[in-house]
Amino acid sequence: QALARLAEDTGAELEKPAKLYIYANAQDLRGAMIYPQEWTGGVAFTRYGTIAIGIAPHRLDWGKRAIAHELTHLVIHQMTLNPYGGLPTWLDEGLAMHTEGALEPVFAAHLNRAIAENSLISVRSLSSPFSAYAKESYLSYAQSYSLVEFLISNYGQGKMLELLNTFREGSSYDGALDKVYGFDMDGLDALWRNYVTEQSESTEVAVAVIPPPLIGVLAALATALLLVLGLAAESWAWRRG
Repeated sequence: QALARLAEDTGAELEKPAKLYIYANAQDLRGAMIYPQEWTGGVAFTRYGTIAIGIAPHRLDWGKRAIAHELTHLVIHQMTLNPYGGLPTWLDEGLAMHTEGALEPVFAAHLNRAIAENSLISVRSLSSPFSAYAKESYLSYAQSYSLVEFLISNYGQGKMLELLNTFREGSSYDGALDKVYGFDMDGLDALWRNYVTEQSESTEVAVAVIPPPLIGVLAALATALLLVLGLAAESWAWRRG
């Protein structure tokens, strides 16, 4: 399903067989790695077509999303491999997040908070490896997902496939975006910020018409949800190789 979704939305397909190694849990996986991040739960060795993931029996749903995520890295790296340059991290991770499915609440919460506080990370900064700190990492992944959704929703599958093929030719980050979409990373940053801000304002207008008694109930539910997300945030993470 993950590969089918990726092909439908981007035109990218697996070119070579992939090897998948599943460990009993994340701790076992990290024990088999050299200097892993403490939150590593999965890793893709894209040059070798290999994925390693730690999936405990009680975390199968997470495991399915993690496999979809890492498979996307393999597919995208296979089709864009060249001796001149790689992909911006936001595109690589954003496509992987997109293939998983809908953005999980813990990521959406970080994104919505950053929009409200005007603390979004620039697209140029997201082109480099993400921060090892959990808070910044969650926001980086969430923004990357949103950026890819913005490009696919507004410009279509054909443009995304063209962008990947342009990177395969060894184009620079700004050069590839300008050739395909007509704007560079700064232009994308401005367009995307306007897009998410308008979406956020539309949501605020909808909330404003909710009857006062219901607002109290929703506030209580939101508080409970944030507590749950805080606990979930402590247990989630994976990293690509």
